[in-house]
Amino acid sequence: MSETPIGLSREEILADFRLALLSREIALLARKEVLSGKAKFGIFGDGKEVAQIAMARNFKAGDWRSGYYRDHTFMMAAGITTAEQFFYQVYGHTDEEANPGSAGRNFNNHFATKSINSDGSWNNLAEMKNSSADLSPTAGQMPRLIGLGYASKLYRENPELAAMKQFSKKGNEVAFGTIGDAATAEGHFFETMNAAAVLQIPVAMFVWDDGYGISVTKDKQIVKASISVALEGFRKEEDTNGILIYKVNGWDYPQMIEVFAEGVERCRREHVPVLFHVDEMVQPMGHSTSGSHERYKSRERLEWEAMYDPLLKMEQWILETGLTTEAELSAIKDEGISEARKARDTAWKNYTEPIQGGEGSTA
Repeated sequence: MSETPIGLSREEILADFRLALLSREIALLARKEVLSGKAKFGIFGDGKEVAQIAMARNFKAGDWRSGYYRDHTFMMAAGITTAEQFFYQVYGHTDEEANPGSAGRNFNNHFATKSINSDGSWNNLAEMKNSSADLSPTAGQMPRLIGLGYASKLYRENPELAAMKQFSKKGNEVAFGTIGDAATAEGHFFETMNAAAVLQIPVAMFVWDDGYGISVTKDKQIVKASISVALEGFRKEEDTNGILIYKVNGWDYPQMIEVFAEGVERCRREHVPVLFHVDEMVQPMGHSTSGSHERYKSRERLEWEAMYDPLLKMEQWILETGLTTEAELSAIKDEGISEARKARDTAWKNYTEPIQGGEGSTA
């Protein structure tokens, strides 16, 4: 497998593209399931697929995630959830094996991994990719990042904890956080970033910036209309504490692959918090199934979003670099559509059969 200019093989890049397409397709299908009455509500990560796949390439065993309700592509890329399980969440399936993230207790795109076995013993968290249980309130995921990041610091610096190998590999773990740009206006966000900067703990914070908080533009929510500019005073300089700040475009796959790798590696090695401001993102289906972004976005904005859809830009880059042909990409798209529909149909069948009097029914 020959490497490309970004250090990944052709096969790895095409696998990333395939997953991005699958993720978009299941979100499109899930929206239809809600609007047709088969599910109650849906909120998805459309437009964030490529960024989350690039992010997940740096998520290792032992690491933790504390994210929010648009991270399904990341969770799929990390191997924690599947397309079929995504639909179980949409339908609100209460079977814990089918829907391990919440067993129907939360709305969709809420994830969690098990730290404790059924017999009360601890899982080997140092060998797992871990996710704390998601919360619905915006920025509610932020404070726990301090505990997760500080734990790594203690495991690295306190020799009395060295024997607890099921929890840490010498403090080599990173706490990954995700948040939408509008939610960075919450107090929890600023308190968490300040504490991380003071403590110098390995927190990698990803801010997805699509220019809106539901229908409100970011200039009416974030000072300077840019969270990276707003946090310039937090920037780490020589012989000071603080955070590293990177800014990338959410449609630029090669840029994100390079920058995320650099930032997370420094976060892991130096125990310095990092902020990734991922700008120029899009949200093709709008905020959620409860509204339509065509009502508040201008025609020019919608046209721009269509041009800068990360799936389209990634496809263009793949063709420009000569990694494959249009025919092969077309086949990959067809595979994604087929796999998404199969996941939906299987999940619906398994969800409804007990209700309709099939196997496992209590009727």
